[in-house]
Amino acid sequence: MKKSPVLFVILLMSSALLLAQSQRNVSVNPKDIVELELLTHTEVYEKIHKDGKTSVLVITGGTEERGPHDVLGGHTIMSRHRGAEVAKRLGNALVAPVLPIAVQATGLRENTDQPGGVQMPADVFKQVQLAMIESMAMNGFKDIFVMGDHGGGQPQIKEAVAEMDQKLSAKGVHVYYIADFYQKTHDDVDLYMYEHKLPIGGHGAMMETSEMLYEEPVPGMYVRPSYKTVQFNPTGQTPEEWKAARDARAARAAAGDTGGGRGQGGGRGRAQDPNAPPRVNNGLTGDPRPSTKEIGKAVFEIGVTNTVAEIKRQVAEKRGSTHQ
Repeated sequence: MKKSPVLFVILLMSSALLLAQSQRNVSVNPKDIVELELLTHTEVYEKIHKDGKTSVLVITGGTEERGPHDVLGGHTIMSRHRGAEVAKRLGNALVAPVLPIAVQATGLRENTDQPGGVQMPADVFKQVQLAMIESMAMNGFKDIFVMGDHGGGQPQIKEAVAEMDQKLSAKGVHVYYIADFYQKTHDDVDLYMYEHKLPIGGHGAMMETSEMLYEEPVPGMYVRPSYKTVQFNPTGQTPEEWKAARDARAARAAAGDTGGGRGQGGGRGRAQDPNAPPRVNNGLTGDPRPSTKEIGKAVFEIGVTNTVAEIKRQVAEKRGSTHQ
């Protein structure tokens, strides 16, 4: 029997109502939540003192323009997603509220035509790091892992960690700087792009666009469709030149020279000025057009795996291999 259009619409609406009702009936189990800000104080107390979740991740994201296609909060969004997964894999950790402000926001300058960035001076940023670490110690966490997804501010994070670890260690609290959340992850992602013959780029390019495509709950929320046609500035390096430079950095590191690497100022080996060439007009350095969710999943996994590995290594060195 041929169904009428009215009957079809009624059936479609009924299905939508049933789906919406089923979603409303889904309850959240606080035991599955690792984000500190989404828990009550009693739930946090139980997780720390009864469930043994005595570790916490303190992560800095950032708010800055990254091309006309990626949203301003990209650093914070990626940090929150990766941080939650790291905490779940560790099994004994929670994630502190991700700080959405760092040092040196791209595009932010007097009378900017690229509005939206938020930044703070390096000395203020360090004080915020100290305060966040101290807050986590007061809350009862014994291992505090501090890291950032933004190049600006990495030295201040490292300094704050060293000071607070010295201050708190007598109380049995240790603080760790997790550099691989940013530095090694960027290098490894670039190598992934090189090996898969994909464009190697920096700000707003393949790495960030693909990861946010993978993480966004609905299409277009973090990455606008214009990423497929956006104008971009080339990095100025061929893949072969990039590989040679990477190998040279690795050789210097093996020889004990740690200077000039990622995260030592402007981020990803760039100058202190986040708006320095080749980032000329829209904060985008590299080609985001081939980005996909599948590539984003690989990028996400690289970041999570590197972070978990460094956390376990540092804790084993400081507390012994049985702690994790």
